[in-house]
Amino acid sequence: MSEVSGQFRTLLPRESLLWVFAAQFVVLLPHFAHLPSWLIFAWFLAVLWRIEVFRGRRAVPGRAIKLLAVSLAVAGLALTYRRWFALEPMVALLAVSFTLKNIELLSRRDAVLSLMLAYFLAATLFVFEQTIPYALYGVLCLVVITAALVAQQGSGSARIGRALGLSVKILAQAVPVMLILFVVMPRLGPLWAVPNNTSAASTGISDSMSPGDFSRLSKSDKPALRISFDGSVPPPEQRYWRGLVYTHFDGRRWSEPGVTGNRWFGRRFRNTQSGQENDGRLPAVGPRYRYQVIQEASHNPWLFALAISDSDTRGVRSTGDDTLVYHMPVGSRLAYDVRSWPRESVTAGPGLSPAEERRHLQLPEEGNPQARAWAEARRREGMDSQAISQSLLALYNRSFTYTLKPPALGADTVDEFMFDTQQGFCEHFANSYVFTMRAAGVPARVVAGYQGGEWVEQEEYLLVRQYDAHAWAEIWLPERGWVRVDPTAAVAPERIRDGLQSAVTEEFMQDALLPLHKFNILNRLRLQWDMINYRWYQTVVSFDADRQQGLLKRWLGEISPLRMAMLLGVPVAVGLLGLLVWLNLSARGPALPPASRAYLRFCQRMARAGLPRRSGEAPGDFARRIERELPALGPMAARITVAYERAAYTDSKGALKQLRRLVRGFWPLRQLAKLGAAPAPHQSVGQ
Repeated sequence: MSEVSGQFRTLLPRESLLWVFAAQFVVLLPHFAHLPSWLIFAWFLAVLWRIEVFRGRRAVPGRAIKLLAVSLAVAGLALTYRRWFALEPMVALLAVSFTLKNIELLSRRDAVLSLMLAYFLAATLFVFEQTIPYALYGVLCLVVITAALVAQQGSGSARIGRALGLSVKILAQAVPVMLILFVVMPRLGPLWAVPNNTSAASTGISDSMSPGDFSRLSKSDKPALRISFDGSVPPPEQRYWRGLVYTHFDGRRWSEPGVTGNRWFGRRFRNTQSGQENDGRLPAVGPRYRYQVIQEASHNPWLFALAISDSDTRGVRSTGDDTLVYHMPVGSRLAYDVRSWPRESVTAGPGLSPAEERRHLQLPEEGNPQARAWAEARRREGMDSQAISQSLLALYNRSFTYTLKPPALGADTVDEFMFDTQQGFCEHFANSYVFTMRAAGVPARVVAGYQGGEWVEQEEYLLVRQYDAHAWAEIWLPERGWVRVDPTAAVAPERIRDGLQSAVTEEFMQDALLPLHKFNILNRLRLQWDMINYRWYQTVVSFDADRQQGLLKRWLGEISPLRMAMLLGVPVAVGLLGLLVWLNLSARGPALPPASRAYLRFCQRMARAGLPRRSGEAPGDFARRIERELPALGPMAARITVAYERAAYTDSKGALKQLRRLVRGFWPLRQLAKLGAAPAPHQSVGQ
């Protein structure tokens, strides 16, 4: 019985316990989207058990129950995640320790340890997202966790107003230090990298393409890329942001052997980190376009850029297919710098090798006989590659319709599209064009990416959305190399020039629950919000070592230990000086009224004359004592006292003005010296 009563004496007070649970809930809430449901249920169960312990309905869990809970949690993690060394399992492991701590949450020491874990779990929010809403929510988490820490101090500290107020004050005092450290602390790269979870859903352009894939992307207006240029901006008809190249066709789906959502097997890369183009293809003259791309999370490694591009950004490589890839899937916003050359300035090279030619002429052995027959007829007519291409584009221009809602296609997708439905989206045109050109003996491939974008004048960047996803083709011409051909442009040139909304006005975002694009004011607000996000990422999230060096050089001119010490020392010195002034002013107590301050100066001067005012002595009594001991000063002391009493008790502005004038002209030592009178003997004389 004594053991149980001893346990209950160590339990936390109700208010402190509720603060801990509130901090845990606030931190875990945004993680509910990616944590397993059983873990969320386990946290609620642990909180409920702990509340029942507080109410005396359950005993404190013993060693056997704790061991069982740990075993079940580890088994749950092992069954949920196939790979432990990944981002989400690591966060889940931290959340498990966070949850299990509740079953032994007894003393203030346990509460403080749980809240320390809460700080770490709050920091993991920014591993998944670095947007403004997440940043604001992170600040809220800090306020609540710090308030929960304050609530553990006892003596009424758990009251909501007191805990939150003190938490805000503490965090506000830390803001200047945070800003200084953000600017001057070295921006080191990660000491290790935890890969993203392979089960994360990819977004945007997929690693394969079949009819209908891109028309589904046209229903999403989420941002995909934000591109800012250092110099000239390409015209709309040149804004082809290539991401993937498809060379293999199985009769319905285009793909690239060796490319998956998370790995690239057996691919050729160009060296983009050495500062030299080691393949000799990139020209010595400067690139036509220099720009920075901010790419949204896609959970895929491929990046997007104009044709013939190179990047010096760490982790970015160029492939032999003139695309860019990142060394790992893009799990959060990524900024990378790009240089792009026009195709006409790049040499075509020695030509395709036999293996490459076979790869770009590959077709299934059977299927689509009509398209094959059309291509063979053009060859028998003696047409060369360019003539066959022009003939096919002319066919598209005469008879085909560009639509977001094409009819479904059967087994022979190319034949049904070209000779039956003749209605399609960009992937239908690219699919049929590349198939037909290969059937005619012309090496060809499908390219997937984005085309176009909305120019944001206020911030001068190009906003590319998911509905700008596009597929086009490239054919190999021996004298020119790979040449871009967009069959969609032959049917709907306004799609390339003005964007998807101009090409299919009636069908654009028709299936949206709320057609927000039809309201101009909402479009402007959404664009303003995107500009805010763009500036947030440019200023805060992408503040890397290069940007830090540039900022410090603009401030200091030259980065040296002395100047860095001054940059750090001056704000610290100013802060300490301000603190000393504040402490000095605080020690003086509340400010005196104007009349009392003037009368205090009168008393100080009388003290220097050897006659200080006694503690508790009324002004009238002090004036009469001055008249007795120093008769020469009596009349002036009496006038000052009367003026003070009128100013202090009647709130007379005229009396206050008179009091200040009398005190300003009252110098007792000088007056006594003129009259030959001696100061009071019991005080030291000084002025």
